[in-house]
Amino acid sequence: MAVAQALAHQARIIFLHACEPFDSEMQDMVRDYLPERISNLHAARILENQHQRVHQRIEAFLQQELEDGLQLAESPRVVVRSGKPEQIILDVAREFNAELIVMGDRASSTLSRLFLGSTARNVIHQSPIPVLIVPLARPQ
Repeated sequence: MAVAQALAHQARIIFLHACEPFDSEMQDMVRDYLPERISNLHAARILENQHQRVHQRIEAFLQQELEDGLQLAESPRVVVRSGKPEQIILDVAREFNAELIVMGDRASSTLSRLFLGSTARNVIHQSPIPVLIVPLARPQ
């Protein structure tokens, strides 16, 4: 759906993956056992690995979604950030002057769809721009 809308409106797509930060106990443990420089390198590698995995998933997604011969007006941008997901989503939308936020919903039943996840709910309530929630295909 997002790809079809992007094609129809010649829009740019920014794929965002927000990684939850380590909890404070994990951060303390890493700091206790690793020098700061090594800890920072480790965190950078984790983000880079996430970026590569997300990029691969996006490439596969686009190949599946785009019909032969169709291309987006602009190559999608991949952004991977660490932090509280709803805040990252809102910050990136503001940074890129987004006009629409599209979020996937992993809910598996009609009943669970009545109760959006906390991230989606927080983004909807805090966003100054429209938020579209789309159902994600269930893994088979």
